[in-house]
Amino acid sequence: MPPVHPILTCSEARALEERLLGSDAERAWAAMQRAGAGVGAAVLNDFPQWRPLPRDPRVLALAGPGHNGGDALLAAQEILRARPRGRVTVVLLESLEQLKPLTRRAWDELVAREGVEALAPEPFHARLRKGETWDVALDGLYGMAFRPPLRESARKIVMALNENPAAVGFRAAVDVPSGVSDAPTDLAFRADFTYATGIVKSPLLAAVNAEWVGRVRYVDIGFFDKGCEGPAPASGEEWLMPAALEPLRRLRPSTGDKRTYGRVLIVSGSRMYPGAQMLNVLGALRAGAGLVTALTPASHAGAFAAVRPEAMWQACAEEANGGHGAATLAAAREWWPRATVMLAGSGLGRGKPTQAMLRELVTDCPLPLVLDADALQPAILEAVAQRPAKAGPVILTPHAGEFARLAGERADLREFCRAHRVVTVLKGPLTRVCDGGRIWVSGFGGPVLARGGSGDVLAGIVGTLLGQTPADAFGAAARAAVWHGLAADALARARGDTAALTGELPGHMAEALREE
Repeated sequence: MPPVHPILTCSEARALEERLLGSDAERAWAAMQRAGAGVGAAVLNDFPQWRPLPRDPRVLALAGPGHNGGDALLAAQEILRARPRGRVTVVLLESLEQLKPLTRRAWDELVAREGVEALAPEPFHARLRKGETWDVALDGLYGMAFRPPLRESARKIVMALNENPAAVGFRAAVDVPSGVSDAPTDLAFRADFTYATGIVKSPLLAAVNAEWVGRVRYVDIGFFDKGCEGPAPASGEEWLMPAALEPLRRLRPSTGDKRTYGRVLIVSGSRMYPGAQMLNVLGALRAGAGLVTALTPASHAGAFAAVRPEAMWQACAEEANGGHGAATLAAAREWWPRATVMLAGSGLGRGKPTQAMLRELVTDCPLPLVLDADALQPAILEAVAQRPAKAGPVILTPHAGEFARLAGERADLREFCRAHRVVTVLKGPLTRVCDGGRIWVSGFGGPVLARGGSGDVLAGIVGTLLGQTPADAFGAAARAAVWHGLAADALARARGDTAALTGELPGHMAEALREE
């Protein structure tokens, strides 16, 4: 099976859950336990992106009467298992008598532990006004069955927390932020992380909901373990799973050598932007390339070779503006017979000699090709169309602005990929990988990647993986997006979002690959 799960609307997800769980209360309880424990574990894993988790965390659980409330209660219990000295304040939207049976069962389990208290909405507001604070909030007021608008009591809770950012440090929405649904909304719980349980819901990916949703994470509770097929997603998009990396997690064959894992030829960097090429090379090396050859402006080739001797740095005479030109083109032609993939564009600059060289380079290159950054120009896209019939596949790695430059502000991603016969890795808070038919979405990574050079690392990873599996360009691009994102998550846990360095990102790729 492909390493993806469907992305469904809330109504599609409800229908699938009803088909899978039916009226079997024990089966539904088992699913609720997996969801709650999964959300709790995910919060424990992600919390260090903000700061170390206290030994005695204060947890605020907002519980509606439905099953989403039960998920939140069980998530709070999971946090208490890890931090027994913690305290949980539960704000019940309704009385205990009005809780659904499984939600009441979750409450009974939680309240049996020490350090748990329950509040009605009004006492909660009073304590909030007095300045009480919590380390974590778990929003389980409403789930995917919600129909707008928010009830007044829920609206007051959501508004009070949204307007008081100091009240809670880490805000987690269980499944969907309360107030978000298939319909538009003017108010919802503002989450730092949203943990979609069982099925990723398409409203979480909508740009109009980004301010409420925060980072999207998926808690897999086994709905698709036995090949269950849900309805074809209305969006046509699917969610990438960590299992995309399984081919890379296996032990390498004992008979392989450096040639087995490809030679990546990198044409990037300039006197003005030398670091882009170093980050390309780091990404390619950490992704497991057997050989990496970088065609490098002569002004810094020696310094780079001293820093990363694992790569071959071939000095090329620079143009007057410090960019690549005719000397690089000649060197690339010499390397093509020995390389398995070429990466071009990162930090090249947009000078006329360099862009002229790049057009000829792309037109004539017989290798699989990755184009990034300064290679993402309309004229270079025209050169892609002129490549030899037997030339290898092409992967583009634009961010939203670069994609708009290539395709226009309102272009359709699938149509663009079909028209130009390319695979595109469209980078953003959610990264979409498209081959003209499939769109696979990676939710890994986050704001830690919002810094210069993170895309250069990704381009290097894509280059290595494409060189190793040229017949599966789409799969190589998808694996690269997942690996890059998981490494970013590991970096954020170690350094936080703010004080990290892009150069540290490749160092976390091994951790991401070896995670269970």
